[in-house]
This record gives sequence, structure tokens and C-alpha cells, in this order.
Amino acid sequence: MKADGRQKLIELLRKTIYELTGNYYPDERMKILEYKLERLLKNLNISMEDPEGVISYFLETLEKRKLLIDLMTVPETRFFREKEQLDVLFDEALKGKLSLNMASVGCSTGQEPYTLAMMMAKRGISGKVFGMDINEEVLKKAREGVYKASELKDIPEEYREYVVAEKDTLKIKEDIKNRVEFRQINLVDPATFKPFACSFDVVLCRNVLIYFDKTSKRVALTNLSGILKKEGLLVISSTEILSRDYYDLFEPVKFERFFFYKKKENKNDKGLNC
Repeated sequence: MKADGRQKLIELLRKTIYELTGNYYPDERMKILEYKLERLLKNLNISMEDPEGVISYFLETLEKRKLLIDLMTVPETRFFREKEQLDVLFDEALKGKLSLNMASVGCSTGQEPYTLAMMMAKRGISGKVFGMDINEEVLKKAREGVYKASELKDIPEEYREYVVAEKDTLKIKEDIKNRVEFRQINLVDPATFKPFACSFDVVLCRNVLIYFDKTSKRVALTNLSGILKKEGLLVISSTEILSRDYYDLFEPVKFERFFFYKKKENKNDKGLNC
């Protein structure tokens, strides 16, 4: 494929992914995506010589769109990621709560939702955790609740009663699995959030919004606000900061060294206020 044709395909691909998901890919990330696209097109026996034709193919049906979405998502998660932040969330920000509904947005293969369920169980907190992701393939794995045995190292000793470690696998016990449900969502599509309006006490969306530009980030944060209960908490990674541009949606609250973001009631919004 000629260099100018390849560049055109890359730009069309970048534009299409942004329109579908809100993710903006800088040049350095496009290199990996380009390589993955080449392998996918080879498997599908589709030529790269027609950039418009390639993109049109992926937009023909929902199933083909899923191929493109699955291509651009990079599963990156582990059990008890940023555990200190989670401990402060449960033991300080949510102190005294006996029941919680929580959402893990961008949950990938499910380690974070299961982590939250274990932490709730350990503290005697009832309720439900919803794991949400745009990639249906990673959600299938999450629903299975079966992981590599090597991932046991990420689970603190006091929580290992909730898993079964075998020779090659690590399985989530049924009582924890029963606390968790998984749903496919698109952070920039309000329709996928409507069933969850005003449902959650806490929404975690860690290391996800860093891939969004200012416009798509506002759409995503508006959707996240909509599924939180009144004064519910948004949790982003401890390495992320929610700028003042979004203080009309959330206000920062600090517990120990961590900032969380409390939903603000928008009195000028004629829509749903929880």
C-alpha cells in the first residue's frame, strides 16, 4: 500500500474511532492500532488499498463495528489496583454505609468489579457491582471469572478466601460472582446509560478518561453524572485530576491524600436530577 494511502486510512480510522467511542488516538498510539488493523484485514482477506472501502466495511453492521471497537480497546487491569485509594474510599469516604450499588466503568476483564465485590463482602456491605465496558469480548471473559493462577499475587492474603487457586487457574467464588453483573456501554452514548439513571452510590472510571479529548470527556462525564445518585461519588485514578472545566458536574472532596468527586445538582438542567 502506498504511503499516502496508508496515511489516509490512518486518518479515517482515527476519525471513525473518535466518532464511535470518544477516544482520540495520537500518532504514537496509532502505530499499534495500524499494526492490529493490518492483521485483522489480512484475516478477513480485505485489501488496504481502498481506505474508504475499509472504513465503510466496518460501519456496515453492528457486528462489524464491534470488530473495530474490540481492535482499539487495550485490556489493562489487575486485582486491587491502587488498593490504598480503594481502602480510603470504603473506610473513609463511604464510612458507615451498609449497602452500596457501585459501577466500574471501563472494567475490561473484570478484575476491578470483583475486587470491589470482595471489599464489600469483607466489610459486611450488601449491594451490587456493575462492570461496564465497550468491548463485549473482554466482558465475556469477565463473566467467566476465571484468570491465570499468577494473578493470585495481586490479591492480598486477607481476600484470598474469595477465590479458588488451582494449578493453572484462579477462579472467583460463586458468592462473589453473584454480587457482580456486566453490561456493555459506550461512554459517549447516552442511550446506553439510560437504564442506569440515578442508580449508583459510586462510579469508578479509572485510567479511562485520559484517552478522551475535552469535548468527548464532557460527554462521558455528563453520562457518568447521570447514573450517580444525588451526591454520589466519582472515582478516577489517583494520578488523574478532574479540572475546573467540569466543576459544574462534580466537586472535589478530599479524604486523607485522595480526591474523589461528588456529583453536583445542576439546577439549570431541566432533565433528570436524582
